[in-house]
Amino acid sequence: MTTTTPILHRPELRRVRDGYWRVTAPSGILLGYVEEFESEGLPRYRATRLHPPLRLVAIGEFAEREEAAECLR
Repeated sequence: MTTTTPILHRPELRRVRDGYWRVTAPSGILLGYVEEFESEGLPRYRATRLHPPLRLVAIGEFAEREEAAECLR
């Protein structure tokens, strides 16, 4: 039997500017950023994790904005 655990605390996306969102934990801690770009005529989303004090590390590229935010959780 397989069970799935519901996602209770999703990261929150706040728009910084067109095509760029800040991703925070429910507690308000900044997790990273999601940036929209175009690839082969389709929208794609790049996730970047923030490592204190101010280092940004690329995590990956995704087809959906919410997927990119989830990987930062």
